[in-house]
Amino acid sequence: MTTRIAVGLDNAQQGRACGRNAARAALESLGRSPVSLALLFTSHPDPAQVLQGVNEALRNVPLIGATSAGEYSHQGYVERGAGVMLIQSDDILFYGMKHQRRRFLGSGKLFGQLQGISEGGLGSPFSYRTLMLFPDDQSMSLDGVVDQAMTETALLYTILGGAGLKQPAVPQSPAVFYNDQLLRTGLSGAEVLSRVPLGLALANGWTPISGPYRVTQSGDRRVIRLDGRPAREIYEDFFHAHRIHTTSDTFSETLLHYPIGICAEGDCKVSIVMGCDSKGALMVASPPAKGSLIRILSTRPDALITAAEKAIQEALDNLGEQPRAGALFIDCVSTGMVLSDAYEQQRLAVERCMGDMPFLSFRSHGVLARLQGQLSGHYECSVGTCVLPG
Repeated sequence: MTTRIAVGLDNAQQGRACGRNAARAALESLGRSPVSLALLFTSHPDPAQVLQGVNEALRNVPLIGATSAGEYSHQGYVERGAGVMLIQSDDILFYGMKHQRRRFLGSGKLFGQLQGISEGGLGSPFSYRTLMLFPDDQSMSLDGVVDQAMTETALLYTILGGAGLKQPAVPQSPAVFYNDQLLRTGLSGAEVLSRVPLGLALANGWTPISGPYRVTQSGDRRVIRLDGRPAREIYEDFFHAHRIHTTSDTFSETLLHYPIGICAEGDCKVSIVMGCDSKGALMVASPPAKGSLIRILSTRPDALITAAEKAIQEALDNLGEQPRAGALFIDCVSTGMVLSDAYEQQRLAVERCMGDMPFLSFRSHGVLARLQGQLSGHYECSVGTCVLPG
């Protein structure tokens, strides 16, 4: 394999300069090698200007990415900045894709004609197939994106990605990037075809402490009833049984620390509970389907740090003896919301585990994943790792 990766990070106040500086720093590190694919993640308040600056530096390089809550690499951590990853490879093929969406996910193909399952692709030596996906988190059903990807690919592809989100300090919708285009709704991504497996892994540090409960009614970003009762009542009983003191003012904040999860064989698909509506429904980004069995989860700060280390080690192990070119690390923004004191330790653990391997991490709205032996869909308060073979 001949794959090289370079990363640039910048937090200039002016968006165009921020993007241009990050891209130039990555180009300088990559040298004269032609760029196969660029990834851009930005928490800058003017993502359109950042994108323009990156494209000025890269000039017609295929590009995908999304807005983020922050980015970090060995160069440091930035908020209101940008991170750029450049990939050059002779042995991995990248095919960019976009889908602009004006309505919620519905009928029709989302990904179009994929090269890896075309007549020529099925017979090629590039037999390891992955979709790298970056949808926006407002117009798209994040579980639905993964479900439709699994359907359209007939389960022949692994899936890893993260959702673009609104920057906390900027009152505007999220954005995704495709070449020189900024889309406020939809997704960008890449079909990745490789001669050898990629190092893909997903982990979180949450464990079930109550349940199971049956979802008897769910709706748009709501879990309405559990075991036939208003979902809030289940949590009120849980807090009482575990002697967790809450008031009407602190109830929503306490909920953040006890997400729900669909669990199987020790692996939990986590959904953060953002509060309750006036009718007692739980507000979540990706509600489990009616009939699902869920549990209430808990964690410790050191468990989330261990989860990051586990995801990286599993990704490296999945490469076997293959050399490592570099890595993309997806870190859910919910981790900082739930355990802000532990987040800095987790970030430092990632930098330590990566060693001297170039990597770029971005804070996403959860991780989108379909990996062998694990549940699939939209995971919150989790971490995902993609290590590219060298």
